[in-house]
Amino acid sequence: MIATGHDVSSLNARPSRALVLLPVGVGSAIAIAVGWRVRDDWYTVPDSGIGYWLGPLGLGMMVLLLAYSLRKRWSPLRNAGPIRRWFHIHMALGLLGPTAILFHANFHLGSLNANVALASMLLVSGSGIVGRFIYTHVHYEYRGRVLGLAELRQEAERGRNSLAAAERIAPELGRVLRTYEARALSPGSSWTGRLASFVLLGHRSRSARRSALRAYRQAEKAAGGAPLRHAQVARDLRDHVRAVRRVGAYAIYERAFALWHALHLPFCFVLFGAAAVHVVAVHMY
Repeated sequence: MIATGHDVSSLNARPSRALVLLPVGVGSAIAIAVGWRVRDDWYTVPDSGIGYWLGPLGLGMMVLLLAYSLRKRWSPLRNAGPIRRWFHIHMALGLLGPTAILFHANFHLGSLNANVALASMLLVSGSGIVGRFIYTHVHYEYRGRVLGLAELRQEAERGRNSLAAAERIAPELGRVLRTYEARALSPGSSWTGRLASFVLLGHRSRSARRSALRAYRQAEKAAGGAPLRHAQVARDLRDHVRAVRRVGAYAIYERAFALWHALHLPFCFVLFGAAAVHVVAVHMY
């Protein structure tokens, strides 16, 4: 179930993403930290000078965010450059726009309509960051390809097969893994059961890996040494447990991403509505 549609693998291109987003993210974080510390010195004010123009600039950046959605859905733009570049620009603008707006407001609250617009902007920006985090857990990148649920299951199965020789030497290792797999891959049908399984998944994964490795060491010691390299068994255990953990968490992340996708667009409508009211109010009164 590899995601296609808008070339998901391109969105996860690590080198180009790092070149664009890392300096933008670090720069925005430093600027916000400095701006917050000097906010009471009033170097910028919302109603004049550079402080005023940062408002339209930030709002313009937020409007330009919509170009990414148009690039994905509007046929005349289908050939307008690689989708990954649009996506990286989309994320960069999602960091730079709110930064400009915060400096426009000088990190202070103002009128009611200004506060609603500011809160809406922060909500949309925060929602985008959360959505990106969830997205990376729904579409895992592995050796340059993006894996969906079907391939994640295949990856876990290949890892299980690589441990067959170790399981023959240490049957207890196989029992530990079977117990872990049953808990991770069958979290239950209720939301509470799934959520509890998701919360405990990390702890269970680490515990299963340690227990399985300990079982192999004990069997190896009892046999006076084993033909398999201990380091290789440890790597195979790590890879298999990680793959099973990803499969177990996939359903939760997939539902969370669907919920996020349903909420993010309304948040954007609220943002632009509040921003329009704020602009009109500022220039009319």
